[in-house]
Amino acid sequence: MEIIRLTADSPSELFDAMAALDISCFGTEGWSANAFLSQACHPTGVVLAAFCGEDFAGLFAGFTASDTGEVLTIATVPEYRGKGVARALLTEFLRLVPEGTETIALEVRQSNTAAIGLYSSFGFEKAGVRRRFYRDPVEDADIMVLNCKG
Repeated sequence: MEIIRLTADSPSELFDAMAALDISCFGTEGWSANAFLSQACHPTGVVLAAFCGEDFAGLFAGFTASDTGEVLTIATVPEYRGKGVARALLTEFLRLVPEGTETIALEVRQSNTAAIGLYSSFGFEKAGVRRRFYRDPVEDADIMVLNCKG
């Protein structure tokens, strides 16, 4: 598996593929190609794509700023689920986190037990709930935080 970090110079077709995957996974809450491009162009943004051979297998978007960071979206192509794609993407993001970052946060659907298990395996812990955070369908989100200090 290969993980690449996208930049403004990355092929537009890749941003289109990322948007198609994100929308297929998250419906109306999925990101557009322009949203991925904007995040990739932002100085603190991190946009990653996973490939298994020639196949696009997954995506990640997040950022770090000052002493914190956030996982914004992560998704895996259905044929590659359960094969370590999301784990590889999250591992690469955490490798890129600058020294001095204290916490990384994220929101996750309470019903997404696979994602919660993945995040927990990295040391993320539930820190709160955002009521009715998701709209389609309406569902609460768990706020999970990783303490990066010692």
